[in-house]
Amino acid sequence: MKRLASALLAAVALAACTSGEAPPAEPAAPITESAHAPTDADHAAILATVQSLFDALATSDGQVLRDIMHPNVVMHSVERAADGTRSSSTSTLDQLVARVEGSEAVLTERMWDPEVRVSGDLAMVWTPYDFYVGDEFSHCGADAFVLARSGESWTVVALSWTRLQPPECELHPDGPPE
Repeated sequence: MKRLASALLAAVALAACTSGEAPPAEPAAPITESAHAPTDADHAAILATVQSLFDALATSDGQVLRDIMHPNVVMHSVERAADGTRSSSTSTLDQLVARVEGSEAVLTERMWDPEVRVSGDLAMVWTPYDFYVGDEFSHCGADAFVLARSGESWTVVALSWTRLQPPECELHPDGPPE
């Protein structure tokens, strides 16, 4: 009798596993705001690294870019032109440094309302931005930074951004740079 009951139980279990239907999923625990919230110190250090990148653009300082970005950083931009055409491009650290050091105009990139998430030694910053070449507005969009902790500092290992025009993106709430 025990053998029959065991065989029946095994047959029912096997049928359930091979019926093609997944067992009901347990509801996932909601991700709370604090699940990946950085400490105050990490938050400040991560945003300081991102701001250092923007400051290096404005001062044409390629060495700062090399100091805060991984040598094999992955950079990717996506753009949608006024006619709806989509394009994308990638660039290397050397290409960025050459552009920044070769610019005769001040390059001003500003972020606001950044969202910072951290998991161990990996961080992500998502932020709207606007970008000016000299006094001329160029574009705006969203930046997505991925940073890795190296020792006590954070290094940019990947950077992706959109290149859009208003009204597809916001401008800095403080207005144009002074």
